[in-house]
Amino acid sequence: MERPPHHAVLDMPHEYDIVDFRYFVDRQEADQSFIDLTLEKDGEVVALRFWKPVNLIIEQGFPIATAGMVFYDVSSYHLEDIGVEVADFEASNGSITFSAKSVERITPVALAS
Repeated sequence: MERPPHHAVLDMPHEYDIVDFRYFVDRQEADQSFIDLTLEKDGEVVALRFWKPVNLIIEQGFPIATAGMVFYDVSSYHLEDIGVEVADFEASNGSITFSAKSVERITPVALAS
């Protein structure tokens, strides 16, 4: 099977380090659940919100070995509530994988130094 196209929200996410990870679950409104990922590369900080995440897997070693992180646009697959897939094209230890309904850029949260 051919790999889906890369999601346009961030070019080459494998070049970034994960500096903040937040998972919020809304038990009454599943559509309001999200994962926030804050990524950093050479001083550039990007924050992403993945809405209605499912099938989260965090492997031992996270977040150090996230060098294969990739975001796929799977919206053309017409899967219920799944439009983006976070995967690891290198299958490295420490990877984080999940699917979500959608993703958007958000304003980064100020991190403690």
